[in-house]
Amino acid sequence: MANLGYFQLKAGPGLWTLSLREGPSKQIYKITGVEGPGDLQEGGEVLVTVGDLTSTFITVEASKREEMAGRSLSEENESQNAGNSQDSGIWSSIKKAGESIVGSNTKEKEGSSVNETIHIFSVASGHLYERMLGVMMQSVLANTKNPVKFWFLKNYLSPKFINSVPIIANELGCEIEFVQYQWPSWLNAQTEKQRIIWGYKILFLDVLFPMSLKKIIFVDADQIVRADMKELIDLDLKGAPYGYTPFCDDRPEMDGFR
Repeated sequence: MANLGYFQLKAGPGLWTLSLREGPSKQIYKITGVEGPGDLQEGGEVLVTVGDLTSTFITVEASKREEMAGRSLSEENESQNAGNSQDSGIWSSIKKAGESIVGSNTKEKEGSSVNETIHIFSVASGHLYERMLGVMMQSVLANTKNPVKFWFLKNYLSPKFINSVPIIANELGCEIEFVQYQWPSWLNAQTEKQRIIWGYKILFLDVLFPMSLKKIIFVDADQIVRADMKELIDLDLKGAPYGYTPFCDDRPEMDGFR
């Protein structure tokens, strides 16, 4: 995931190679140093040793190549993407993260098609909420005509539920995928587990899902859906990255959405 310097990469025990991605990043920059359990190779790649299942922290330093001192990574990406509506550069990914993951892409006002997959995100912990999750899924599928894909946070799901997902997906006729993210060590940690779980609903949405998603709807595990979720997908957020159900009554213009 493209961001301003912090990355989480999932890797099991073994030897892994870390390098700059192909394209302008690798042409303009080179890795010059590494701190942690990694060795900088002659080709500019870092050989990383993962020895156990706990987190491994590595600091990688990069600098511009001497012959590329006057080149800009953002300008290179813009020139590469000229005439292409699907920007793929690292900076354009950052710029569009808020509006493309959970918000409204203002360039697309036609609404979703009947064949477009609707993406639903939910968080559950404990066997009770896992059972409620199944009820919520059935209510979404019963009222939504479009194909639906559910995304579940894997961190707090039981092994029994995780193993049963292929059966559930086959029975309900939908797609299910897990996302996982560890609370960053530099971010103030919550002391209550429930507050940590709540944090995953909002804080890490820009790194949990692929950048290609236009919108994703969060639905609590204990909710019952009684309408077509396409209505929310087609709702124009007017460029806002998030849309919430209002709880207070101090804004009369929100009365129709309570």
